Amino acid sequence: MPAAPAHAKAEPLEPDEDVLFLPSTARELDNGQIEIDLQAWIHEKNRFKVLDMGLARYLGLKLRNMSPAARLRFAQRTALFHAEPEEGTVLEIDFGHGAPLVRMPSSDAAGRTSLRATVDMQADPRTAPWLNFRARTPGPRADVDGHALLVPATGLSVISDIDDTVKVTQVRDQQQMLLNTFARSFKAAPGMAQHYQRMARNPQTRFHYLSSSPIQLLPALQGFLREAGYPLGSMHLRESTTLRSLIPGEGESRAHKLSGIARLMEDFPQRRFALVGDSGELDPEIYGAVARQHPQRIEAVVIRDVTDEDKAAPRYAAAFAGVDAARWHVLRDGAAWPAE
Repeated sequence: MPAAPAHAKAEPLEPDEDVLFLPSTARELDNGQIEIDLQAWIHEKNRFKVLDMGLARYLGLKLRNMSPAARLRFAQRTALFHAEPEEGTVLEIDFGHGAPLVRMPSSDAAGRTSLRATVDMQADPRTAPWLNFRARTPGPRADVDGHALLVPATGLSVISDIDDTVKVTQVRDQQQMLLNTFARSFKAAPGMAQHYQRMARNPQTRFHYLSSSPIQLLPALQGFLREAGYPLGSMHLRESTTLRSLIPGEGESRAHKLSGIARLMEDFPQRRFALVGDSGELDPEIYGAVARQHPQRIEAVVIRDVTDEDKAAPRYAAAFAGVDAARWHVLRDGAAWPAE
């Protein structure tokens, strides 16, 4: 295990600190051990009504004009945006099955800590394909649970965007995007859950949700995916520790998605990949670049149409130049999935 970096604090989790584990990936190594990618955010919750009002003003939303239900949703979904990152906290991870405890590096100034841990453990068929672990906490408080998706060496990995791909967000209209993100009930994109459920029937298929949404929205997004009937998968969300970075620039979003795709392809070199996104932002351009670079590993690219452009649009000709036309598709709501 790599040594934890030095911090002024470097102490165990304290009673007023909380941990958010991102559902990550794991793989079985040739020697039978399992490598697990641990990703955690350590923070202290800060629950003040005045912060809700200030955040609403920053986002251009008027709480007094919202219904009581919308105000409650706003409070729940913005709660982690008020949290204070905790630096210098060291987590002890218990994988169960008699495996020794693993110490993660101490958290950085953003409250983040990550580690690739190699452990001797057996996957529990009762929770497959998920591996469960927990962070030890002091005193009578319950330990904090985390989960990692065990990904087979071969099979299909579906890398999916979230906003306007599986969930209606209206990213191109900033006011509507903010209302849909913080004040309204999440709405599933028509038919997408059913398409994903059909792909999930293959036991070797895995889902990886790669989105520019900030990590503070993880609990809300996980709840939405579960309630809307999407197969659960690993979550790869964007780092956002200040309000100024809440809405990413095009360059930041592109870099986040390209690095996320590259890491998954590097971690699972024998797997095939399907890239699913939408036409509202840069998914066609990002996915087209990946498909040109890895023509043998990208089985399909599917773009949900939210801009009323068909496959003959000049934009797509440029985005998918050099990509086999049979491998990329524009999906209209209500249409059959390309492989069907």
